[in-house]
Formats: sequence, C-alpha cells, structure tokens
Amino acid sequence: MNAVLQEVVVGLLVAGCVVFSAWRLLSARLRLRVLNAVSALPGAGRAVWLARLRQRSLSRSGGACAGCSHADVPPAATAGASSRNQTPGALRH
Repeated sequence: MNAVLQEVVVGLLVAGCVVFSAWRLLSARLRLRVLNAVSALPGAGRAVWLARLRQRSLSRSGGACAGCSHADVPPAATAGASSRNQTPGALRH
C-alpha cells in the first residue's frame, strides 16, 4: 500500500509541474482563453482566485512589453549612468 501511495503522490506532483510549466509558456492570449473556458465550468464562475488570475493576465497583456517588470531595470541602466561593465572600485579611464 505504501508503494502505491508513493506512486500516486509522485504522479500528482509531476502532473502539477506539467500544468504549471504549460501555463507559464502560454501566451497571454491563450491564458485568457483557458481562463474563459475554466470560468464557464459550473461553480467556477465566481471563484476569487480565478478572477485574480484573470486580472493579472489582463494587466500583463496591455502592451508589447507588458510581460516584463519595470522593476527589473537596474538603477545603473538609467540615462547618464556609468557602464555596468566596470569593476567596482576600479579607477576611471
């Protein structure tokens, strides 16, 4: 019985990883289609987590580069800043 339970748990973990990986690789358009299909299921139309996920997907699909975070831009990448390739503490040329 213990080996069967272990196989079931491993199978559920693998299936969860496959679903998560597929979700992350989908485009924003396909994510919204999947969310619309899931919300059409009985009882899922009023789920709070589904509404949050839909709102997050809509906010990230606003523009051509909306999928990336503007917070990822390091402060050294601003205009007039020194090159990021410099060694910290090195003398200026």
